[in-house]
Amino acid sequence: MHKINALSDEYIYLETLSSGLKVAIHPTPNFKKTIVTLQVAFGGIDVQYKIGEKDKVIPSGFAHFLEHMLFSNDGRNIAEEFSKYGANINAYTSKSITNYRFDCIDNFDYLLDYLLRSFISSNSGEQSIVKEKKIIEHELNMSMDSLHHKIYQKLKRMMYSDEAITEDVGGTIKDIKSIDKSMLDEVFNTFYHPKNMSLIISGNVDPLEIISFLKAHPYNMHHWSEFKKITRVKNNLPRKIHSHKKVIDNNNANMISIGIKIPSELFDIYSKDYLHISIGSILSNIFGLASKNFDILKKQNLMNVSFSTNSNIERDYGYINIYMQTDKQEKYYNTILKMIKDINALPLDDVLFEIDKKMILGNFITVFDSLPRIHDFISSCIIENIDIENYLKKVMELKLEDLEPIKKIFVKENIFVVRYLKGLK
Repeated sequence: MHKINALSDEYIYLETLSSGLKVAIHPTPNFKKTIVTLQVAFGGIDVQYKIGEKDKVIPSGFAHFLEHMLFSNDGRNIAEEFSKYGANINAYTSKSITNYRFDCIDNFDYLLDYLLRSFISSNSGEQSIVKEKKIIEHELNMSMDSLHHKIYQKLKRMMYSDEAITEDVGGTIKDIKSIDKSMLDEVFNTFYHPKNMSLIISGNVDPLEIISFLKAHPYNMHHWSEFKKITRVKNNLPRKIHSHKKVIDNNNANMISIGIKIPSELFDIYSKDYLHISIGSILSNIFGLASKNFDILKKQNLMNVSFSTNSNIERDYGYINIYMQTDKQEKYYNTILKMIKDINALPLDDVLFEIDKKMILGNFITVFDSLPRIHDFISSCIIENIDIENYLKKVMELKLEDLEPIKKIFVKENIFVVRYLKGLK
């Protein structure tokens, strides 16, 4: 077992079991609650892939559907069982991962045992499959009615031709209907292999006792088939249409969503955490509360509480999204686009850059005051192979000139805009 120092008095214990499962344990004796996450490197983008030389294609929404099915795997009802013991369990599927998480105060050993036994094999009943299809079909129909969902989907389809990226994590109703038991079993055996999974435990626990428990557990002792490397097949082509405007009747607000596409080659050069840190630093420098641009937008009454900037960085693609609702849509549209295009040409504010680094440092330290926040951070680091021990060092060593290559993404060919404007009542 490898012990790393995440902060002065905070330690994380890392171990890879004989089955291949990566385990990270963060003992927190001052907290009563224990949080456990089992995560799989399988998400919404994994619909076309290679195993060796074999090409595989599965329906969109498959990872999300399988996540739902495993809650009733082998006739079990995981949610019901956990509630009996006062524990909360939930799951979610993103574009890159599937995540199962529970928290408890008591009965930790039993609940961990129950969770792991639920993921040794896939055995979904036909009735359960039919029932789950109806539930997910209802979910998809509800999300399709949202105008926010529509503008977001439109923006993604303008940026990417790859349907694995543009389709909702839940997939399409047509694709969900095509899923059957044999497909569920095959995909489970492909992706739900211990070598493609990780287990993170945070709480008042003893790392040595947990590792001993895990090594002897049937999950680890199970005779797993050989794990074969999975390579996602990408289908991205250059995009020609960069702007879309539509007037929508009964729309109460002008909605403007801007996407800045991160070139795929940057994912071959930089790690995900570096892209997160550097892009976050640039956005803070350009649109943060203390920035010159924020002040300009505010003085021109082009700023309100709906304004947001965020970066979406997945396993092998990513983009920045800037969103706003405004009555002064034309003026805002022209002003914000000029600000974005100026990022590559104009120097960043060195004072704001240093302030932002100190804020990251402060946030990192306060993360350890919250068990859920530090657990989520460790989980992300493990699935994304981020060096936790040197994370802060990487932030503090970042120089303003290091951001110059990243600034180059803010150019015309990477910028896409969708405007949904107010129509007749």
